[in-house]
Amino acid sequence: MGPCLSETELISRFFNFNIPGQWPTQGIGDDCAIIQVGNRRLAVTTDTVASGTHFLPNADPYTVGKKSLAVNLSDLAAAGADPRCFFLALSLPKSDSSWLEAFSRGLYECAKEFACPLIGGDTTKTAKIGHSQAPFSITITAIGEVERGLTRQGAQIGDDIWVSGTVGDAYLALMLRTGQWTGTCDSYLAAAMDTPVPRVALGQFLSHFATACADISDGFLKDLGNILVRSNVGAEVYVDRLAVSPQLARRTQEERRQAQLAGGDDYELVWTAPESARQRIIDYAQKCQENGQPLLLTRVGKVVSSGLKLLNNDGGEIQNTFYGFDHFAQENV
Repeated sequence: MGPCLSETELISRFFNFNIPGQWPTQGIGDDCAIIQVGNRRLAVTTDTVASGTHFLPNADPYTVGKKSLAVNLSDLAAAGADPRCFFLALSLPKSDSSWLEAFSRGLYECAKEFACPLIGGDTTKTAKIGHSQAPFSITITAIGEVERGLTRQGAQIGDDIWVSGTVGDAYLALMLRTGQWTGTCDSYLAAAMDTPVPRVALGQFLSHFATACADISDGFLKDLGNILVRSNVGAEVYVDRLAVSPQLARRTQEERRQAQLAGGDDYELVWTAPESARQRIIDYAQKCQENGQPLLLTRVGKVVSSGLKLLNNDGGEIQNTFYGFDHFAQENV
């Protein structure tokens, strides 16, 4: 048996085929493939979510349906795409009509909100393991249309680093629900984990001037790190500038930093943009109200030539011990 690989190493080593095709694309390594088809440019993404990995075993099937599509639309948002359609591959241990009714209702509501119809797919029964059927898994391929198309590659030295929303809330919900941290998971935290809202409109706005973008699914540091690697640059990040919810602000500094830097499952956007775009971003945040307040868009650092420095508000360097989520790592976060 060979050595275990990280998710990134696995893809790079075994599936980076680099075969020329009739539809030009930027290659693998981004939230979406950007494909030129005639005079149209398409963004295509595929995500699999599974019980026990992305959802707790007792997850409400309504929120499972809603989140399953939302996480794919978040990838489209990171590409600056306008959603057009999606395909669904559904693997179930049994055809439970009550579960399916709630699941399909959540899926439908998300699809309707973003005008993204289901146009095909497949269903299958999961394998039997011992005396039990394997739990459900859901694979969605979503397609959007872009004018330019954002990727993780393109960040320039001197660019600002921005983040939308408050990161770390979904991770806090997971820690509370699983009893790893003490406290109660309130309705706000439950929604952050169960029904994230993809930043589709924000991604389309950013597509006109941002230099690189990613959605935060595996943790802020890991997803920013993907931008830095693809762009061959480094970053200085003021970690305490990351916007924090009241619920997470009440936790210890160690817990807050763990959740914000490496928790993941937020589906917010992290992007780089030139200094000249600062006022444009601030004006957009003021115009786009959310819950009666300006949209929360926070500048947290800048792009430098190499390395990653995490700084406190006084400019002192912080030693990082958090790494983000990897499906094949021995220890995550």
